[in-house]
Amino acid sequence: MPSTPSVHSSSDWSGATPSLGPPSPHTPLVLAGLEFSLSTATLDALEQVTWDVSSARVSDWFARSPGVEEVARVATCHRVELFLVARSYGDVATWSDRLPGDREAWRLREGRAAVRHLFRVAAGLESLARGEVEVRRQVRLAGASVESRHPRPLLRRTFGAAISAADAVYPASPASRSIAAFAVDRLFELTPVARPRVLVIGSGTVGQQVLLALAGRADVTVAFHVRPPDGRLLRATGARAVPLDRLAEELPLADAVVSAAKFGHRGLRADDLPSGRPQILIDLGVPRNIDPDVRSRPGAHLVDLEDLHARVAPGAAVPADEGRIEELADRHADEMARWLLEPWIGAIRRAAEETRRAELQHARRFLGRLDPDQELAVDRLTRRLVDQLLLAPTAQLRALPPGPEGDARRRLAVELLHPRPSGP
Repeated sequence: MPSTPSVHSSSDWSGATPSLGPPSPHTPLVLAGLEFSLSTATLDALEQVTWDVSSARVSDWFARSPGVEEVARVATCHRVELFLVARSYGDVATWSDRLPGDREAWRLREGRAAVRHLFRVAAGLESLARGEVEVRRQVRLAGASVESRHPRPLLRRTFGAAISAADAVYPASPASRSIAAFAVDRLFELTPVARPRVLVIGSGTVGQQVLLALAGRADVTVAFHVRPPDGRLLRATGARAVPLDRLAEELPLADAVVSAAKFGHRGLRADDLPSGRPQILIDLGVPRNIDPDVRSRPGAHLVDLEDLHARVAPGAAVPADEGRIEELADRHADEMARWLLEPWIGAIRRAAEETRRAELQHARRFLGRLDPDQELAVDRLTRRLVDQLLLAPTAQLRALPPGPEGDARRRLAVELLHPRPSGP
């Protein structure tokens, strides 16, 4: 098994793809994103990776990875992704050794490319529905669940900035541009019934979007798990609600079933379907709610997310909107580059302080006997000298402009000013 995932799209702040070599004790922090999605793998593979890369397992990996300062897990109907802030590229490589699934199906992005991608995901630019509200909610939840041991967490800022950019550019998403709407359109393409009876499983955000998309076009029943949908929504859509434990009663009555629940397992199987009755089944879950074995049932036609992804091309983005998202992403990436540099600047200052103390101790034999005031004066003098020597270089480093020229200067500074242990 390779030690690192395949790099399909990668860019760090030095302007070149970094080599994931052995970690260095004093380097700027690294931002990396690891993506597994329907763009690179099958639904079967994505479902398995979603199970394997669970929140609990990511927490366990994080607890055993001291070189990783922060981690966030993003899971949507099309992807599972990890965003890391690590002490070195070597720490990213070590983490990637744990990744399940086909290594060629994982995409690795660093630095600016990772920031841009997150902003695009939050805005729905990587979804079938541009500006999709549901994916924005999932990114917001991921940002709120960041695990961090860094004294000033960085990923929460980045996720917050991505959500703010999506809200600014796409303040509202039309109902026609949602996964639910695409699923309902496909349902009507397949059904020969003018006004079908549709059973919707799940009353969460996506289930409600399905109800709205079906309103006035079908006779709808929604099966809920914990509590029924809001009465106003039921009245507006003409749907009726039943508890999930009545599923077996409702299935034989339906011409079509749309599953928008989050069971976490394949709760609907071929044996659960009525025999001899044609049915359209649409599964919007990852992991799937409907077992693919239903395709062996005569008359059953199953549509899953892989089918929708293959049939529906992403909506064309307005160039100005897409450019605005990337402009906001680049602006945040410039800030992030400076934040990631701060631990390295701190290491430079700590190394300088170690050198100052060591040299002062070495020089004491030449200074003779000093009274407390003289000791304090010498200590202050040497501290001021070190601070003055470092003030201009660190200020210039923080002020380096974004873009290739500033990136090249930062990389050169890291190589030239690499802090090393001092001695007399």
